[in-house]
Amino acid sequence: MPYIALIIEDVTINKWEIIEEVVIFGRSKDSDIQIDDQSVSSKHARIVVEEDPFLEGQKHYYLEDLKSTNGTQVNDRLIKKQKLSNEDSLKIGFTQFKFVDSKNNHLDETAVIVD
Repeated sequence: MPYIALIIEDVTINKWEIIEEVVIFGRSKDSDIQIDDQSVSSKHARIVVEEDPFLEGQKHYYLEDLKSTNGTQVNDRLIKKQKLSNEDSLKIGFTQFKFVDSKNNHLDETAVIVD
């Protein structure tokens, strides 16, 4: 099961499995992943899970910024919406996370076209 890991000084402090179709990051108490950081908006970003229309059982995970004040980063790049891959680094405010989906088969990365 894919999960989000809270990373502090290269150590995983906490993990949240992604079991819902939408996971909200923010300072608000009703966020799925609450972040106690003044640089984080009350509803800062979200992960959206989408079924692959062509591969049964395959899911894709997207991180989307919710028009936050300070932005959302994936692998040190500001994003509006970004498809996530295993081991991607996420930064929300000053808080560092990692997306882990080691069971994803990454077919889109290994496709070979044969003549």
